[in-house]
Amino acid sequence: MTLVLAMVFLAQAGQLAPVSEEKREPGFSSFVSKLKSAVAKRDAKALRKLTDEDVIAGGFGSKDEKGWTQFSTLWEVDNKDGAVWDVLADLIELGFFREDPSIYVSPYVAWKFPRELDPADYLVVLRDALPLRKTPDRDAATVATLRFDIVRRVEAKKTSGSFDWVWVETATGVRGYVQSSVVRSPLMARGQFALRDGKWRLSVLDRARD
Repeated sequence: MTLVLAMVFLAQAGQLAPVSEEKREPGFSSFVSKLKSAVAKRDAKALRKLTDEDVIAGGFGSKDEKGWTQFSTLWEVDNKDGAVWDVLADLIELGFFREDPSIYVSPYVAWKFPRELDPADYLVVLRDALPLRKTPDRDAATVATLRFDIVRRVEAKKTSGSFDWVWVETATGVRGYVQSSVVRSPLMARGQFALRDGKWRLSVLDRARD
């Protein structure tokens, strides 16, 4: 990292705390409960009822695909092992926040990430007391404690024992390892949920960007 980029990182990178606002609107909270049930059961028919007729599947080609038929094919909704189920489970776990009275979005990791930073270079820590380890080992010395920090990715993940680790750098220049399961990329899959004719529906699901 050049000196200029490092200074920008120090000035702009910080923390990105979780946001979960689904309970602000009872109707949306009820929708989320139904979505959780559908995802837990990997129930394609239940998901269909919770999805907008003109749902958009983004990130699969040069243009977004519109409509349930395309969406279900691209996201492999009828496959119990289809990517859609893990993606939706991740969005549910990370929570939703209200963009306006008729739209909720998820995850905050993507939607609230600072525009000044290149999302391809950073990860967001999901914990408020995460040890940053000197080496990729759960018993290694702790060099810092991370609290929802935005950290720069130094090296791609590596496996050590039964865990995957990522080498990262904090805004203050401290380097160390975190388990990949407790960080997320701002380029992860994103969802939008819209109020249509008085009912909340999944309206957009964009797959993760490379």
